[in-house]
Amino acid sequence: MTEVAAPPQEPLAEEIAEAPKRRLLVFQVGDSAFAAAMNTVREIVPAQTVTRLPGAPATVSGLINLRGTIVTVLDAGVCLGESPWRKKGGLVLLAGYGETVIGIGIDDVRDIHDAAEEQFSDAPVGARANAAICGVVEIEDERVLLLDVQTMVREVLGQEEAG
Repeated sequence: MTEVAAPPQEPLAEEIAEAPKRRLLVFQVGDSAFAAAMNTVREIVPAQTVTRLPGAPATVSGLINLRGTIVTVLDAGVCLGESPWRKKGGLVLLAGYGETVIGIGIDDVRDIHDAAEEQFSDAPVGARANAAICGVVEIEDERVLLLDVQTMVREVLGQEEAG
């Protein structure tokens, strides 16, 4: 029997190099939309009873007991110059900070969005006063402030990241 050689297969579709993208969690604090890198977010949980710490600044809402672990919760509204976080009906964004978990009180989650690098720009002049605002991203024709969660936590707690 004669073997029939198959013609070389042509690629079905050329690979198109995609522009790098950043995965962002878009959320609401007061009247403003913010975005944070998804790799800084561990979990989002419904708000629960917060135990206020006497003498703590307004940026620290207090402590919650999350499945047996005590977690410090920051008020994103106060930290970012918005109205205070609405504890009833709001959410707690849990972020890793070194070896610990920090909660950040937010009002609502909008979406998870993949944004191409060309959608990002520098923080507006007025927002540069807050070091945690590290830029702006255009999402669906809206300018969303980009939040550096680690910087916000470091500014509130006044310490370097542990671990």
